[in-house]
Amino acid sequence: MDRQADRGDMPVMMSSVLDVLPLSRVHVRLLLIGGLGYLFDGLDGSSLAFFLPVLRGAWHLSGVQAGLIASSTSQGYLIGSFLSGFLADRIGRRRIMMSALALYCVASCLSALAQDWQSYFVLRLVCGIGTGAEAVVIIPYIAEFLPARLRGRLCGAVVGFFSFGYFLAACLGYFVVSAAPEGWRMASVMTGLPILLLLWWRRALPESPRWLEIRGRHAEARLVIQAFAGGRGRDRLPPDQAWAEGASPAGPGVWSARWRSRVLLCVWLWTWLFFSFYGFFSWIPSLLLKHGLNLSDSFGLSLLIFAAQIPGYFVAAWLNGPLGRRRVMIGALLLAALSALLLVRAEGVAGLLAGAMGLSAGLNGAVAALYAYTPELFPTRIRATAMGLASGISRLGAIGGVFGVSLIAERGGTAPVFAVTGAALGLAVLALFTAAPETDNSALPEQ
Repeated sequence: MDRQADRGDMPVMMSSVLDVLPLSRVHVRLLLIGGLGYLFDGLDGSSLAFFLPVLRGAWHLSGVQAGLIASSTSQGYLIGSFLSGFLADRIGRRRIMMSALALYCVASCLSALAQDWQSYFVLRLVCGIGTGAEAVVIIPYIAEFLPARLRGRLCGAVVGFFSFGYFLAACLGYFVVSAAPEGWRMASVMTGLPILLLLWWRRALPESPRWLEIRGRHAEARLVIQAFAGGRGRDRLPPDQAWAEGASPAGPGVWSARWRSRVLLCVWLWTWLFFSFYGFFSWIPSLLLKHGLNLSDSFGLSLLIFAAQIPGYFVAAWLNGPLGRRRVMIGALLLAALSALLLVRAEGVAGLLAGAMGLSAGLNGAVAALYAYTPELFPTRIRATAMGLASGISRLGAIGGVFGVSLIAERGGTAPVFAVTGAALGLAVLALFTAAPETDNSALPEQ
């Protein structure tokens, strides 16, 4: 389906003005606050990789118990993704984001008090529900405000804040978790309490004007759009009497023939990418330990591997504009797959580090493109639902990746782990070559 067909004869919405507005200070604040949300999501999702080697010894965990804890965030993410996507299209994006943050903050701080693996697993599951609910909504929410010509780059850059969270988790692992037997408890509190500051910043964020408009709340949508237009952008707005305030756009649902193929495409891409992503990043320190490194050296190398995420995200975000999201995903996934194959044969520390950093950069470059790509495939009325479906179902892949890496590494070592990772990434690349449409810098579809 081409983008012109998506636009077709859709009714003109006043929120379409957002596609041509100049970038303003209000946009920048929105991007920063959304990015900080992803930073804390990334911090939560990756800190567990540094807690696990300690918890495994302290609580004498079996392989299954360790796998349950390692996959707890993904299990919660699955629940949070499904619920938040559905609810965000019905009760609003902002309300879901605020509630999800509060839930995560409470659960993360309480997890520091856990005395056994069962209670810790439950609290980490709740953390995953919070981060899953928030992560699904942030990008559709932000995409609905951004100028079309900059949407791909800026959405990719916002998602890039995940990398800062992963890097901070590696710093916590190296400087806090490994410093004392109970360091993981202090780190758990450190990942939760800053959320209170983000909640305070977000209290003034507006609801998405596109969502307000399709719910018939035109006066509220107009006020938000005018605030984002600012002084320089007001001359681009039509006069009040020219605003379109007809019936809310209606159309086929998310599982209709119109959108089903795109939903299934997104589910496929998200599932194989996050199978590889979480299978790799959840076990980095543990896999390095299997190469004979001690805990401190393992955490130190993990810090470098996690740092490779930062250029991976932001180079991909910049390329989203000139190359398009689909081409960026193909390039990033090919880099990741080749790096995984290099790791199959890596023996020395230098080869291991080079392959792992390449895999880290490639995986995260693909994430930056995928997060920008998915919201552009669907109209406002089902955008968050589609994102939630793809993200939620992909957590089954993430859970499979976490458990699969644990079982494969225990029985066959690290080489089969990276061989399976490369094969999974190849399946995602195949779909991009054969079934994925390109998105450009045009208006979001509303039909």
